[in-house]
Amino acid sequence: MDLESAARELYALLPGEFTAARNAKAKEATQDGDKALAARLRSLPKPTAAAWLLNMMARHRRDEIDGVIELGAAMSQAQQELDPGQMRALGDQRRGLLSAMASSGRQLADELGHPVSPAVATEVEQTLRAAMSDPAAGAALASGLLTESFSSTGLDPVDLNEIVAVPEAVGSPAPAPPPRRSAKTPARDELAERRTARAERAAKQEAEEAERRRRLARAEVDKAEQRKVDAEAKEQKVLDKLDQLQNRRDALAGEVTELKQRIEDLKREVASTDRKIEAAEEDLVSAAKTADRTRKAAAAAQRELDQQA
Repeated sequence: MDLESAARELYALLPGEFTAARNAKAKEATQDGDKALAARLRSLPKPTAAAWLLNMMARHRRDEIDGVIELGAAMSQAQQELDPGQMRALGDQRRGLLSAMASSGRQLADELGHPVSPAVATEVEQTLRAAMSDPAAGAALASGLLTESFSSTGLDPVDLNEIVAVPEAVGSPAPAPPPRRSAKTPARDELAERRTARAERAAKQEAEEAERRRRLARAEVDKAEQRKVDAEAKEQKVLDKLDQLQNRRDALAGEVTELKQRIEDLKREVASTDRKIEAAEEDLVSAAKTADRTRKAAAAAQRELDQQA
């Protein structure tokens, strides 16, 4: 494992995958005994949202990125030749290209499952504009190793150490535009070669994109399988809990039935006791009347006895 290849793998990932993957590679380098590489890997910064999208465009929209760099070279040549008509035409072309690239970038972000905000799209357009005005900026953009977006007036060169994860991987700036040909110089062969090269790059990028999507799909399948296992485990746990609750409910229903029967028995016992109380009260009244008559008879007998004495 070397720094450039590791960095290119890392800066091709989704933002949420970057930190864990970087730490894993640093750990691997440490285990291999390459402490210097491990330190460089750990120091690689996570790209900003705009830098991530620019890196993805350099990887998945390479023809468009090449178009930006080539248009910048053409504008630079027109400025050197003081060709105002060409500069106006290229300026119009630049505005249209930047707008189209900003839309293409947001569409790519959506396709990769990581949409970006309008503010991020503005940063992307600003960086693309800078890449047109500075060959070093164009080389940095094409590297796919940006850590942050940037701007440039074209007067001062862009400091690659500030914006590229591995500056030494960028190499020379984007080549200057070829010298103007005379009207008699044929360009068909060169144009065909450029088209062939672009087609080959596009095919390679398409294959890489297909492989990346396959890995993402496999990862999604694995995640779905794990979610299925987790869901089934949770379902079984809920079923077990439901069985416990159903058993508890049945037990409580049995207790309720027993209590209802006990209540009915107690009601009957209360009613029987009430009747006994009523009978006892009647007996009490009768006994009280008998006692009263007996007291009156005793009193009368006592008075009669007293009179005879």
